[in-house]
Amino acid sequence: MKRTFIYSAIILFAAALFFTGCKPSRVWANNKKEPRQTYQETRPAPASYHYPRVALIIRPTPGFKMKQDNHGRFYHRSPQGFLYWKGYDNRFYLDRGHFSRISYDKYEYKDWKRYSKQSNNR
Repeated sequence: MKRTFIYSAIILFAAALFFTGCKPSRVWANNKKEPRQTYQETRPAPASYHYPRVALIIRPTPGFKMKQDNHGRFYHRSPQGFLYWKGYDNRFYLDRGHFSRISYDKYEYKDWKRYSKQSNNR
């Protein structure tokens, strides 16, 4: 009686070992593998930035608002938010800090650079 119990226990253990050995034990083996996506596919396309075309030098016109800062320099803030400083020739020159956010041509820049050095520009 003791031997039949031992034999049946060994047979059950061998059967359990056989059936668990045939089945893959890792979960990923059952899942379908999807192709990897590259960085360019998952990343959205960069927005095309359009820089506004802004005059580098402006002249006062009727309705032009000019203010004075704490150091006595005159400036004008355009409706777009750009800051212009008054030069000695009574023209207003765009502040250097705005150059990275606008587009301009090389002739305008050459004129701005030539006269802005003489002005009270930062």
